[in-house]
Parts: sequence; C-alpha cells; structure tokens
Amino acid sequence: MKLDVLRRYRAQLEEVARMDLFKLRQELQDSEARSRLLDEHMRLTTAAYLAKAAGGVALDEFLVWQSRFQAGTSLLAQARQEEVRLNRAWSLKQDELREAMQDRRTLDCLAERMRQQRHLVQHRIDQMEMDEAARRTSVM
Repeated sequence: MKLDVLRRYRAQLEEVARMDLFKLRQELQDSEARSRLLDEHMRLTTAAYLAKAAGGVALDEFLVWQSRFQAGTSLLAQARQEEVRLNRAWSLKQDELREAMQDRRTLDCLAERMRQQRHLVQHRIDQMEMDEAARRTSVM
C-alpha cells in the first residue's frame, strides 16, 4: 500500500473518531442533564411527601407515594447507569482518537523523511551532473 493512501486512510479514521467522540459527548451531556432533572424531581417529590406526611397520610395515599418513589428511583438509577456507560464509551473513544492521531503523525513524519531523502538524492544527482559537466568542460 502506498504511503499516501495509508496516510489518507489514517486521516479518515481520525476524522471518524472525532465525529464519534463529538456524538458521544452530546449524548453524555444529554444523559447528565436527564440525571440532574430526575434528581431534582426526586427532591421535589420528597419535599412534597414530607409536607403531606406532616399532617398524616392514609394507607392508600402512602402506597401511591411509595410507588412514585420507586418509579423515580428506578428512572434515576437507569439514567445514572446510562451516564456511566456513556462516560466509558467516551473515554474509550478518546483513546481511539489519540491512537489515530499518533498513527497519522507517525505516517506524516515518515512521509516527510521520505520527501527529504528524495530531495537529498536528487540534490546529489544534480551535483554529480554538474561535476561531470565541469569535468568535461575542463578537459576540452
């Protein structure tokens, strides 16, 4: 495989990783916002229950409140699990991006060295041709 093709391929991998990382960051921010909203909702529900319970609560009303707490707690736990999952995925994608960037930089350095090597060889050839032309001129 030619070096330029490989460099373009690595640059594409880097760009895909960047796009995926951006998408994951957006999802993570959405998940964090959802967790905050659910947490705030649970605080408000708790405050409302405590205010209501101060005056006494019937058994059926208590069961309704208990059901609300269980549902809220379940939703909050799910949201936090999703947040943890997205944090891990984001971290892995960051590592993947760093690796892709390093691979591309390595190939860029290799391409630069090869360009310098070609330039040096061409310079030597030009110098040899000039030396040969000078020798021919001095012999005549």
